[in-house]
Amino acid sequence: MDEGEVGFVSKRRAIFPACTALELPKATWLTFRRTYSSWSHDKGVPGKVVAQLMGHANVDTMLNVYTQVMDGSLRAAVDKVGSELFTIVQCPEDSQAPVG
Repeated sequence: MDEGEVGFVSKRRAIFPACTALELPKATWLTFRRTYSSWSHDKGVPGKVVAQLMGHANVDTMLNVYTQVMDGSLRAAVDKVGSELFTIVQCPEDSQAPVG
């Protein structure tokens, strides 16, 4: 094993017992990378910044492999678009024009 593999195994040996003690599902480095990427995206951190912090030259890799849509983000997007559509339906532009 090279030094990187030994470090990976040691970290796994530290993380798994901690997860067990806290009664959490076992977390891997992929779990942490996905969580970091997803939370950063949800908080509006620019993709290029997150990609660079995660060591990726290509934003697409970070977005397509690591970033997951947060449940709250889906609801917020639906509410945002829905409220705009509701406003358009309730107050069409033509209804504000003077009649006559």
